[in-house]
Amino acid sequence: MKVSVIMPVERLGGEAERAIASVLAQQTSFSFELIVISAAPLPIVSKTEVRNVVETNRNPATRRNRAASEARGEILAFIDDDATADRAWLATACAYFDEFPQVVCIGGPDPAPADSTVPELISETLLATPLIGSGIACHENRPGIFPIRNPSDIALVNLFVRRDAFRGFDESVGYIGEDTALVAGLMGNGEVIYHAGVRVHHRRRPFPRAYLRQRWRYRVKTGRRLRQQRDPRIAAFLAAGTITILFPPLWPLYFLATLILGARTTRLPARTWLLLPFAFALHHLTYYFGILWGLLNAIWTG
Repeated sequence: MKVSVIMPVERLGGEAERAIASVLAQQTSFSFELIVISAAPLPIVSKTEVRNVVETNRNPATRRNRAASEARGEILAFIDDDATADRAWLATACAYFDEFPQVVCIGGPDPAPADSTVPELISETLLATPLIGSGIACHENRPGIFPIRNPSDIALVNLFVRRDAFRGFDESVGYIGEDTALVAGLMGNGEVIYHAGVRVHHRRRPFPRAYLRQRWRYRVKTGRRLRQQRDPRIAAFLAAGTITILFPPLWPLYFLATLILGARTTRLPARTWLLLPFAFALHHLTYYFGILWGLLNAIWTG
């Protein structure tokens, strides 16, 4: 068995069934299996290409570790149930592994699907815009093939790992950051590559409520880690945010910069572009106060 694809699924339905179908439709010359992990058995027994592993513990790391322990493949491929893989997703990644045996992990871009709504495309723009967005390679849909510099540059929604290099996800991390911790460990054992041809399309949380709620949770966790792990990029972001908030003459410049950079990146129709500076302001304020809240919480709780 060449590849084991691992997909956590909460329940079968529109997005999950599309995700499963995109994996089963892969164009490959080798064998692969799809392992679907769920908290309760799913009615997929008629699909002989799909194995259903039941894990009642909802810790994302625990669930994926359980699936990996039952996988038969030489390569583990991770994808989410709200993502769809390009037809050559498996073939492209495996061809690169075959050509470069020193590579232990590959990730790639995860743009929003073509049928995304306007609120979903706003969220994609906030993540994908260079300099003022997430700063994460896979979310920015960067071109090319290159070794990553930061373990967060690739994400668990689109991640391949050689089975013999996989040491499991850290189950103490819980939700948010378990993929970054895994990739950080792999970077010390071999090459970790970003490959623009290894592509999935990932459904974005719609802006504002669902997106900002998710971002808040992410950045609170970032702030908690900041007490133990100093990061100059985060310190620079907090300093720039403080200056911008406290110095109103900078606000027109912020409006213009976010409008220009966002418009260059977005797939939104032009009539909505004036919304972008206000969306970026909410996005950045959520990051700013989320990090501060997480840091203060870590200090208070010791």
